[in-house]
Amino acid sequence: MSESDTLEVYTLPMHKQGVLLPVDTVAEVIPYEPLQRIEETPDWFLGLLGWRGIQVPVVSFEMLTIKRASFSLVSVASASLVIVRGTSDQKSLPFYALVAQTRPEVLEVTEQMLFETGEPTERTEISRIRLNNDVLSVPNLDYIEVALLNALVQ
Repeated sequence: MSESDTLEVYTLPMHKQGVLLPVDTVAEVIPYEPLQRIEETPDWFLGLLGWRGIQVPVVSFEMLTIKRASFSLVSVASASLVIVRGTSDQKSLPFYALVAQTRPEVLEVTEQMLFETGEPTERTEISRIRLNNDVLSVPNLDYIEVALLNALVQ
């Protein structure tokens, strides 16, 4: 990205630390709705969402990232489901969703606005960056997708 280049991103508010996603990875953002729970899946796999005629698996990024994290929403009324385009195995996992505490915000950012924190990352993260006063996770989408595919085959 050159100095004048901007990138449109979503910032997904989470319980502890937000997530930063490029706009082109997101298919749609919808209000939170009830999910179909699947027995004998990991806690971070929240269930399936019926979306546009397909079943979309829903992930709690925080529960997948943080050991002993629990899933809770500040308010179901304000929560969102962020439908992400699958990248590693389009046939098996064309879409999945991440839960955000509130509606994600779309921002235009430049490289000069983003600062690597140097903090250690978890397996679900590529890096942690500072944007203004917030520290955000840049998710490792490949890792999340592999974890989901493994959970779906069990």
